Amino acid sequence: MQKKVLVTGTSRRIGLHIAKRLHEDGYAVLAHYRSETEGVQELRALGIETIYAAFDSRDNILDFVTRLRQQYRGLRAIIHNASTFTPTDEELARAAEQYEQFFYVHMLAPFLINQGLHDRLQGDDGKPADIIHITDINVENPTPRFDIYGTTKAGLHNMTLALAKKFAPDIKVNAVAPGPVLFTESHSEEVRQAMMAETPLGCEGGAEPVYLALKSILDNSFLTGVSIPVDGGRRLSKR
Repeated sequence: MQKKVLVTGTSRRIGLHIAKRLHEDGYAVLAHYRSETEGVQELRALGIETIYAAFDSRDNILDFVTRLRQQYRGLRAIIHNASTFTPTDEELARAAEQYEQFFYVHMLAPFLINQGLHDRLQGDDGKPADIIHITDINVENPTPRFDIYGTTKAGLHNMTLALAKKFAPDIKVNAVAPGPVLFTESHSEEVRQAMMAETPLGCEGGAEPVYLALKSILDNSFLTGVSIPVDGGRRLSKR
């Protein structure tokens, strides 16, 4: 049986695109989601297997790992795309709640999933398997308004480096760090234009460049501990 590629956070946006493109390229995809969306229904209609989990507590994450261990003997790759993105609240108690939520999604879930499933990861034809973290260019140059988001993504970046050492030579661990690829509702038109003005390539990249970077990692058996920025050069001039 073909080994699965687990992708987390596939209900919309970049995760949905990654799951669909992996399927198009012949991978057996296992698409994790938290929210039932039209995107999840679209994945099922394509014949892609979906699995639900909420990464909002230690117990829920561990339950997800247990279910995967019980159901799947082999995984080709794990792609951590699940993410939450909002500006930091000015009210301290609410900011503390945000930090806990972001920590669970961006750091604890990837850590427990990687630790709990690394022995299920198997590459093809004797080559290493893959873990890929979708981080953000904020890990290099954080935006103060999104400091909780940026610091937890930076923790995920550091996990990339630590696990690249820990899991070698059987598993490659790398990251893809998007910049302005898909704007969100929190970005006003003024903010969008300012971001584009700071981006040397001067456009919103879209989800496909993220997939192409990810696919290049899957195809390259001699690449680990690397973070590929997909940002149109914005990290070079970001204020």
